[in-house]
Amino acid sequence: MDINNKLQLTKEHWETSQVESLKDVNLRSIEINSIIASLKAHANISSDMMLADFGCGDGFDTQYFSKYASESVGFDYSHEMLSRASQRQSDKLIFQHLDLLSEDVPGTYDAVISKRFIINLGEWSIQSECINKIAKAVLPGGFFFMLECYKQGFDNLNSHRNKVGLPLLAEPYHNTYLDYDETLELLSEDFSVIEVIDFSTYFYLTRCLSPYIAGEKAFDLDEKMRLFSESDDILQGSRIGPQTLICLRKK
Repeated sequence: MDINNKLQLTKEHWETSQVESLKDVNLRSIEINSIIASLKAHANISSDMMLADFGCGDGFDTQYFSKYASESVGFDYSHEMLSRASQRQSDKLIFQHLDLLSEDVPGTYDAVISKRFIINLGEWSIQSECINKIAKAVLPGGFFFMLECYKQGFDNLNSHRNKVGLPLLAEPYHNTYLDYDETLELLSEDFSVIEVIDFSTYFYLTRCLSPYIAGEKAFDLDEKMRLFSESDDILQGSRIGPQTLICLRKK
């Protein structure tokens, strides 16, 4: 598909009134909790911490992250999403339109977050440019919590599904998953990696074990599988599933 057409289709996707950021609410909960845990473990939580959330969508997640900063801003290019997010605005949290394809990041921040945002930017040449724009907005010694989707983890998940006779999953039409090694090479120019977290246990349980056992009723088991993976994350680091949280410190 032509890149301009893909970018247009992606924007149209996020302007649809029925669109959801992530249908799997249990996975969304795990993502939020993982980012917050990393924020608390690594960032200098203080009364004057400035935080930015890129691709904030409807602001649901941003409202939780903002509790750990004195001021927070959620950026998004979807007017539909920002309209929903505006209902969550407060004295400490604002939402602002930003199209990184044509604009630079306003301001600088102690901590920045991207969560399944870069994958909506069409192709690597554009994605890498936008990552660099975000990097410039992080203060020296600041933090970048980058939770994105990677081809290697996605292929690994499909390999496990294939072993038990489950059909392969398809990458969403509006996404372009990142190459893990290529992304780390780019990030190493400005950042040091301090922690990497994947969600292998949850992905294996919900995308392999549950559908193998329960078929069409597999989604009914998601909450129990979340509780299991949170209490005994036995496959952490196995890189099963597309999502990976990379925690970085600015050099």
